[in-house]
Amino acid sequence: MDIFKLKAFLACCEEMNFTKAAEKLFISRQGLRQKISSLEEELNTTLFNNWRNRISLTTSGELVRKYAEELVDTYETMVLEVNKIQGQTLKFGLSCSLLPFATPELPSYLEEFGAANPEVSLEPVSLPSDQCVEKVLAGELTAAVLAMMDNQIPGLLTESIFQFPFGVTFSESHGFSAKEHLDLKDLAGEKCLVWGAPHVIMKPLYDKLHQEGIEVDFKIVTSAKTAFYLMENENYLMFEYAYPNTKHIQVERNLPLADNSFDWNLTLISQEQESLPPLTFLKDFLITKYEDKFF
Repeated sequence: MDIFKLKAFLACCEEMNFTKAAEKLFISRQGLRQKISSLEEELNTTLFNNWRNRISLTTSGELVRKYAEELVDTYETMVLEVNKIQGQTLKFGLSCSLLPFATPELPSYLEEFGAANPEVSLEPVSLPSDQCVEKVLAGELTAAVLAMMDNQIPGLLTESIFQFPFGVTFSESHGFSAKEHLDLKDLAGEKCLVWGAPHVIMKPLYDKLHQEGIEVDFKIVTSAKTAFYLMENENYLMFEYAYPNTKHIQVERNLPLADNSFDWNLTLISQEQESLPPLTFLKDFLITKYEDKFF
């Protein structure tokens, strides 16, 4: 159905005069009558009574008016939303915890999304997880992707893309190498590397450690090179995840916690009040890619 036919019909409903309605639409009276006749033919009904150049709506016309108003409003809203997307640049944070080992496929997924949606420009920047959160809250980034456990941060919308279990990585020379499994209490007194403030990115585990009185010496790192150096030379553990890709690379040793109830989420974060269609498209795209990859 031609949306302009509905707009012409609604103009006639408002003016109840073909000449005035035609002037409002900047078309000829004949052109307007043709639009109305075409709409009546399409709907197989008569929309107006016309007696001595005075028009009124038929019963069918009253019904069509109701739906026409809704359709035109929806159409105009759609046009506004599409115009918002056109040429839009999304300043996009990527947590440095994700690359190069955790989610090596993510950059290619983002490139694929960009190629499929040329009207949306992604400007990715690699940052520590803490800075991703801070800059999204401050409006300096439109959104960011990072690994974090469930945590409701005021002002932040967190949407899970993919979930994977928590794991602890350590060097072959660490005492944990002789273990077949780890309990929470085994972490007491250990030096542990994390990719952001533990009370932010791993709040459930952080709270559980405090609840059990287990003290851990946390150190925030921002690069894999630094993390592996500290594991090899200073006997640090690294809090990360038992992620499917790690079995294909030369990591040290990696064990999950026994009875592990702590999961990481590959998470898309944005401001709570932000409502941008491209973010929804991106989230759905990434969810589909990861589901196709691992299921």
